[in-house]
Amino acid sequence: MDSNAFTTSWLAARLGADPARIEARRRARELFAVPTAGGRDHVFPAWQFGPDGEPLSAVEPLLAAAREAGMDDSQLYAFLNRRAGVGGPRMWEFVRDGRVDYVISSLRSAA
Repeated sequence: MDSNAFTTSWLAARLGADPARIEARRRARELFAVPTAGGRDHVFPAWQFGPDGEPLSAVEPLLAAAREAGMDDSQLYAFLNRRAGVGGPRMWEFVRDGRVDYVISSLRSAA
């Protein structure tokens, strides 16, 4: 698992929210999270958050496209960590750079 990911409790403290609210946002697909090895907890990759701690506007359409393509969160995590070409940026880097349309198009092609 990526060391640049936040636990539910850490993220709740950072956003000044109750952990239950963070989990509700995850279930509503407002936040992207990946189950930990035991499957009971989740971690939230850091790339999806802006400097204010709020999720990037690209997160919700990305999660919707992944769901439409039949990807679960673990599959999406693996996809987003793929490099574009040999030694190119990872797919999540395109999301951070505002190129979510490219990532969604690639995601649909890969599914």
